[in-house]
Amino acid sequence: MVTIFIRTIIIYFSLILAMRMMGKRQIGQLEITDLVSTLLLSEIATLPIENQDIPVIYAIIPIIIIMTAEIVSAALPSKFPKLKNLFSTRPETLVKMGAPDFEALKAARMTSDELMVALRKNGISDIDEVGYAILEQDGSISVLPRAEQRPATVADVGITPTENGMFHIMIDNGKINQHSLVATGQSCAWLKQQLISRNMELHEVALMLSDENGEIRIFTAKDEEK
Repeated sequence: MVTIFIRTIIIYFSLILAMRMMGKRQIGQLEITDLVSTLLLSEIATLPIENQDIPVIYAIIPIIIIMTAEIVSAALPSKFPKLKNLFSTRPETLVKMGAPDFEALKAARMTSDELMVALRKNGISDIDEVGYAILEQDGSISVLPRAEQRPATVADVGITPTENGMFHIMIDNGKINQHSLVATGQSCAWLKQQLISRNMELHEVALMLSDENGEIRIFTAKDEEK
């Protein structure tokens, strides 16, 4: 039992160290600890399935240990910020006001070609249009255009728009979504009245959406066929 515990912890932190040294771009969309836990859990879970000579408890114990380690590693950095660099990485600015930071690119093991590809994927063809390009913790690159390159908003032109909130699914394939009714402050009676006013039956509705202000979108099975 003690041997299993020690071996699991050693492998867990060894993988964290290895992933940390590899850099953020190799991680993808997962935090280091998340990726390590996923890799270990997937491997451990298959052992007693593939080899029936291995007791199931030999897989359950490491899984519990890894889950505990994941929870602890997620909680510790909030209490001890200095541990942040051990369990995760910090965002790095690759471009600032149109000028690439070659030291940051080198540290991130990125080439200029890879940087330009990332900018193009964010809709930027001219690096001079970039205010900031940031390599995030999950390995993705966020690009913030310069102020003069940003699309004008309604606030820029002095318009005050109406905030309707987001749309909720009220009816899905003829079934009423009670959770959405509560979220929008509506009732079944209101919903049925909306259908009656449109000469529609509940079973005819493939999808009905509504926002907090009562704005409605209705799609029927006939709409799907079109």
